[in-house]
Amino acid sequence: MNRFIILMLSNIIYMACLFSFSVCAQESALESMVEAPIQEENRLWKSVKQTWKDDIQFHGFLSQGLFSTSGNNVYGKSKDSVSAGLTEIGLNISYQALNNLSFAAQGLYRRAGANTGDAGEATLDFGFVDLNILNLQDGRIGIRGGRIKNPWGLYNETRDVAFTHPTIFLPLAYFERSRSLYLALDGGQLYTDYNTAMGDFSFKFNYGWMNADDKELLTAIINDPTASGHLESDPSFVTQLSYEILGGKYVFALSYADLKMRYQAESVADPYAQMQAHVDTFMFSAQYNGEKFSFASEYSLQWNRFTDIRFGVPDNFPVSEHWYVQTGYRFLDNVQATLRYDSTIQNIHDRYGKGVEAITGGMVPAHLMYAQDIVFGLRWDITPAWMVRAEYHRVHGASTISLQDNRDLTQIAKNWNIYALQVAFRF
Repeated sequence: MNRFIILMLSNIIYMACLFSFSVCAQESALESMVEAPIQEENRLWKSVKQTWKDDIQFHGFLSQGLFSTSGNNVYGKSKDSVSAGLTEIGLNISYQALNNLSFAAQGLYRRAGANTGDAGEATLDFGFVDLNILNLQDGRIGIRGGRIKNPWGLYNETRDVAFTHPTIFLPLAYFERSRSLYLALDGGQLYTDYNTAMGDFSFKFNYGWMNADDKELLTAIINDPTASGHLESDPSFVTQLSYEILGGKYVFALSYADLKMRYQAESVADPYAQMQAHVDTFMFSAQYNGEKFSFASEYSLQWNRFTDIRFGVPDNFPVSEHWYVQTGYRFLDNVQATLRYDSTIQNIHDRYGKGVEAITGGMVPAHLMYAQDIVFGLRWDITPAWMVRAEYHRVHGASTISLQDNRDLTQIAKNWNIYALQVAFRF
């Protein structure tokens, strides 16, 4: 009897242990089934985060300027006052989809005096797809399609990013009144880079349609801010060949543009209805970037053909000349001074505008056709993200002023001053 009881107890304990083990095994299997999708989800999320970190990049910038002038307005009503009329905010994104395929886009908000209005305007600054066709050890060949920045001189491709140029105002060679024309085009770009032991070569060729619909550009051509129509671009191209030595210590570039436009009238009675414009221009650029000392100079010659301007006005073929010399010195790692002399002439055959003044009976003052500018500026990079700078301009002539901000031509001053301050941030 005792043996029977002991045997039964042994069997019960054995069955209990077996049941317990079975339950534990089922619970473990159930937990594994629950954890499996969680682990898979975590793995996928880590992959997404890695892709986001490595292949997708966000960057942005903003800048705000203050201006006070004597004689003429700059970016709003700055004459004998203070204007906060220049605000620039940009946000860009880039995505490296494949080793040879990427996408990039940048939106830009810009408020720049009367030309954009107090509300400013938001535009697509650039947006393109980039396909690297051939990638070699010493070079590459690729194409881009979309809205593409034009390779013009040293500063045009990043002209709205304050950190990329030494002064608040770009040199006069980057004629502000034709900014929209040179900024970018809608079309395509062929580019190639080739690195050698003697230096690095880069070639870009842009072909497409420029943004010619800009009141400031139109008034720069006809000197009439009351025109009701607008300009449209015909197929045009911009190209540049650049050469760098010692990783950019010495930079040389030759840029060329062939730009075609025509006037679109609002009515058949518009006096400018048949006007067409054709611009051929080149720019030679040279730059030295030393540890303390820097130097830059650019020279541009521009052949303009303005035909069928309006009834009774002869066709106009002025040749414009723009150049500057600029030097900079870095006192500290984050403090730099810049000194520049600028010159711009709207027609080298009428350098001081006397002919235009005589033809228009004094309606267009002679000093609207040229400008010389002496610039002194200081830049302080407070941190890698924050920068502040100030500058002074002594200007002789007025060819660079906005006629949207200075609509009364009889009140345009010949000799005047600009005092400017700018704060900029980037991330």
